[in-house]
Amino acid sequence: MKIIRKAVAAAIVFLFIVLVLVVFYQVVARYILNSPPAWTEELARYCQVWIILLTSSLCIRKGSHLAVDYFSHRLSPQANRILELIRNALMVMYILVVIFWGWKLMMVGQYQLSPGMQIKMSYVYLIFPLSGVLMLLEAVIRTASLIKRKE
Repeated sequence: MKIIRKAVAAAIVFLFIVLVLVVFYQVVARYILNSPPAWTEELARYCQVWIILLTSSLCIRKGSHLAVDYFSHRLSPQANRILELIRNALMVMYILVVIFWGWKLMMVGQYQLSPGMQIKMSYVYLIFPLSGVLMLLEAVIRTASLIKRKE
């Protein structure tokens, strides 16, 4: 998993650099050249979506996803552990839905072109099943370590 995690982190950094450069180019083209290219907005949007979904697997690994913990501090450690197992099971079910429908969306995207860059939308939609698999791996690892942990 170390290699996969490093690859994901490198992809996030690369996409962020691309995002910053593309947005900078668009601002320069708009205000200095008076001719903003149409593809820059689209590429920036796709980079943002990819960054967010790739980062989700890192958040699952670190346990830093948004959560409501109003009752958890009032529960015993054993009840807290059971609650976390239930939460992880629900998260895995959601991730499986993301993978399934993301794959279907990617298949439909083979027949669509993006309006600005004229690339197949399946390349854009690839992030849904890809990030779903990454999130699933992290959720399974996190759940397995929770089960192995003794309190």
